[in-house]
Amino acid sequence: MPTRRSILAAAGGLAVGAAAPDPFAAVLAGDGDPQAAVPALAGVGFRRPDQPAALVVARGLAEVAGGRAMTPDSPARIASISKLVAAIGFMTLVEAGQVGLDDEASDLLGWSLRHPRLPRAPITPRRLLSHTSGLRNGPSYPVAFGRPLSAALSPGGAQWDDGAWFGPASEPPGEWFAYGDVNYAVIAQIIERVSGERFDRFMTRRVFQPLGLACGYGWSGVPQGRRDRRAVLYRKAPSDDGPWDAAGPWIAQLDETVPAAPEPAVRRAPEAEGRPLEAYVPGDNGFVFSPQGGLRASARDLEVLGRLLGRRGAPILEPASFAAMAEPAWRFDPAHPNGEGYGGLIRAYGLGVQTLTGADGDNPFDGCAGWIGHAGDAYGLTSGLWCDPASGRGMAYLLTGQAAPLKRNKGRSMLTRQEEALAALLSRA
Repeated sequence: MPTRRSILAAAGGLAVGAAAPDPFAAVLAGDGDPQAAVPALAGVGFRRPDQPAALVVARGLAEVAGGRAMTPDSPARIASISKLVAAIGFMTLVEAGQVGLDDEASDLLGWSLRHPRLPRAPITPRRLLSHTSGLRNGPSYPVAFGRPLSAALSPGGAQWDDGAWFGPASEPPGEWFAYGDVNYAVIAQIIERVSGERFDRFMTRRVFQPLGLACGYGWSGVPQGRRDRRAVLYRKAPSDDGPWDAAGPWIAQLDETVPAAPEPAVRRAPEAEGRPLEAYVPGDNGFVFSPQGGLRASARDLEVLGRLLGRRGAPILEPASFAAMAEPAWRFDPAHPNGEGYGGLIRAYGLGVQTLTGADGDNPFDGCAGWIGHAGDAYGLTSGLWCDPASGRGMAYLLTGQAAPLKRNKGRSMLTRQEEALAALLSRA
């Protein structure tokens, strides 16, 4: 394991023996820029999936008001890394022969899912998992508990939004990449239809319990002791729309309070106020348990999932199933643009798995080309789970707030400079 001195030297080229500051504290403080400060961070770096972690770190406050310290085991809403994990769960059904990647989604859902401007273009699990389905997040996103997902995706539904949940005819399914959370709501609904089980419980049984993890979607399956150690998410603004004040207090955005275990946290439609969650019928609305971003997990939990990437899916998936996930189903073509890759961050994407290419936009740390995983950002949090499948080296990290809009803190990539600084330290561990 590298010593603190060697990490400091790698981080800044410092002379051995010099009294150097803590580089992780520097990331926490925004390297002197108040607009780049974060309330807390946690990260893990490992060299091989079968070796102990080379570096485990946590700094800052998981809960600012109570002065509670962040730890590597503090769970937080990890944002879009949740999609990668949901894809792992879905692939267990593919591996078992219960669903095919190129099946018609309509047949699996039990109702017609068709692009209103391209009704002959099939929508399949492969296209949903790779964000090439033609779906978009509609203006009334998301669909809450109490309404079916078809309310948004079927003509005449209460949230149809004049078909705005689908892209233009010039961006056909199978050819055009457009990142959209709704794809994973459909995937979760297919999981429920095929398994007959609520998505959150399916994921606990198929993925988390076999890995020994006490994490879950919408806090489902997370015991009270872990909920009490949660990391609250913050901005120095009331919401993403501002107004921002880097000199002001941290304002909680999510998980300042959570339901008592074992109750999950779900968004309810007005007509479902007071309705018990146990009344939910699996296969009705894949948004309910937030497969697109609602997984609550710690940096240590993400480390376990990163090691799974390094072991090519073991022990949850066979190598062939994992290879099908990791192989890019879409690559950005600069000569003939074929999608909008989240502002340039995404240039190659498989089935829930992003591949870093090292090109402008998705080059967050040196030597990242070929690493796989996923990035996340929501409610002030930014997160990353990355692994080099060739060497088994990997990292996971969480930063739990933003003092200024994300665009203010972009680094050399489309990730923030805080993420880049933390990822660089973890990659050298």
